[in-house]
Amino acid sequence: MLTPPSDLDEATIAHALARWGLRSPELEYLPVGFGSHHWRAGDTFVTVDDLAAGFQAGDDEDEAFAALERAYGTASALRDVGLEFVLAPVADDEGTSIRRLTERYAVSVTPFVDGTSTSWGAYESKDERRRVAALVGRLHVAGDDVRDLPRLDELTIPSRSVLLEALATLDVPWESGPYAEPAREALAAAADDLHRRLAAYDEDAARVLERTHSWVVTHGEPHRANFILTSEGLRLVDWDTTRLAPRERDLWLVLDDELTGWDEYAAVVGDVSLDRETLALYRRWWGLADIAVFTADLRRPHVDSEQSAANLKTLCENLAAPA
Repeated sequence: MLTPPSDLDEATIAHALARWGLRSPELEYLPVGFGSHHWRAGDTFVTVDDLAAGFQAGDDEDEAFAALERAYGTASALRDVGLEFVLAPVADDEGTSIRRLTERYAVSVTPFVDGTSTSWGAYESKDERRRVAALVGRLHVAGDDVRDLPRLDELTIPSRSVLLEALATLDVPWESGPYAEPAREALAAAADDLHRRLAAYDEDAARVLERTHSWVVTHGEPHRANFILTSEGLRLVDWDTTRLAPRERDLWLVLDDELTGWDEYAAVVGDVSLDRETLALYRRWWGLADIAVFTADLRRPHVDSEQSAANLKTLCENLAAPA
């Protein structure tokens, strides 16, 4: 997130961090990521998840927190079975990897590592894709040992109920903030196409849900912004969307149209098949999820901020993108 939460003070965070042995930490806000807020405290990376927003949001904050507990617990287990590239949350003094701060926010801690990372976007070279594909293969293989820990991916679109409510109220002004009306106008212009996209997605998702026996433990977002290149190799961060899912959930972000990286992936996991339709389904899920999540954000009370402006921009881009 580009800006810190207005309804959470740093003193509350600092108090909670004592459970991780951090006393009176100096917190430096880092404007990165979406759905979570981040600070640096010395050699510690502090994440505060917003349980009411983002891809992890459920029907309520308690459900979102339970999902994060399982996701972070899975990441920690993957690290413990030998995946050195998994940069997972560390446990506090009671062995818990994530703690509630308030009804809306929860905090977790990971080591801060020196390295380089990039912004969201496609991998810039085929060598990058090959290298990442091999790591994703290792994740999918090692996940067999912990497959009972993560939630099953139900292919649901986060904040879909809010999106449907928004589509049903396009004929009245939205007054939640300065970007509400532009969001309503953008949705109104694309409403018919969006209803068609949702219906087509549901039909294809039902087909994929029939084959859960072959699913693997997935990260969910292995795009280049979630990899940090350190002196000891790549580190994969941001494990909040970890789920048991089709391997294509990760691979659509790694492979290109020529399937660069598939050979390296298959060399690790063995004789498996790739379903191009499922690859396409997850690409469509990402666009629909962005539309729903950013609509939900702009339907909530908000102010004129860099973050709200970025949310409107992303919403409009995904509405205009090919289905």
